Amino acid sequence: MLRTLFSATILAGALAGSAMAQAPDAGCALPSEPEGIPAAIDAAITGPADKDRDCMKALLIPEARMIFVSLGTDGAPTYRLETLDDWIARVKARGHALLEEKQLKFHIQRYGNIAHLWSSYALHSDAKQVGRGINSIQAIKEAGGWRVTSIMVQAESATAPLPTEYLP
Repeated sequence: MLRTLFSATILAGALAGSAMAQAPDAGCALPSEPEGIPAAIDAAITGPADKDRDCMKALLIPEARMIFVSLGTDGAPTYRLETLDDWIARVKARGHALLEEKQLKFHIQRYGNIAHLWSSYALHSDAKQVGRGINSIQAIKEAGGWRVTSIMVQAESATAPLPTEYLP
């Protein structure tokens, strides 16, 4: 009996140590309020395209989806649905290109443990602006902080410029 208890204690300690080793570092802490989500997204995206994406994985729930809305060549709206792993693979293919995303202006609607963020953003690659647009972000509050459940993105285009109220 004592031997079984001792073995269980050793196993529990090893498992706890393993879980702690996989936990994101302090730079990946979940936002304590929805107002911290835009900065957390910017930090998780900004850096070399092939950087470690542990912070992005910590910020988004495992089932999160990213939806990219655009206009087709015929002018009709289309969309592409990606998992976080799909997005990471697509971005990683850009190699060492330095990405920088900055949320320009956002507002939040919150009810209890759910929040919706509407955010304009600018994306730079190797210090050149490559896009701007709108992020529609859904988030939930969990015990450790706020996590993103989905991000819907529409890039600015000639036929859909950013409205002035979303510019800084």
